[in-house]
Amino acid sequence: LVRLEQIAPFAFDRIAKNAQKYPNAELIWAQQEPKNMGAYSYVLARIMTATRELNGNEKRPRYVGRPVSAAPATGMGKVHQMEYNNIMAGVYGVAGDGGFED
Repeated sequence: LVRLEQIAPFAFDRIAKNAQKYPNAELIWAQQEPKNMGAYSYVLARIMTATRELNGNEKRPRYVGRPVSAAPATGMGKVHQMEYNNIMAGVYGVAGDGGFED
C-alpha cells in the first residue's frame, strides 16, 4: 500500500519508482469522494505518463470509490457505511468483490 499525500506538483518520479519497485502489484486509485469530485480524473493521466515515460511500462490504475454523483455524500448513515465497506473491500479484497470500480 502506497499513499499519495500530495498531487500538485505531481511526483512523477516517486510514482514511477514505486511502480517499478513492485512490478507485479496492481495499481489502484481509491477515494471516498464520488468519481467526478475526487482527484481521480487529475491523477489518472499523470500516473499513466509516469509509468510509461519513466519505466517504459504504462499502467492504468483501477478506480475504487463512489460512483459519479451530483452530491458529495449520500446523507444517510447506513448507505454511507455500506459504500465505505465496499470501497475497503475493493481496495483490500479481490477485484470485483463489491468495491465501486470502473
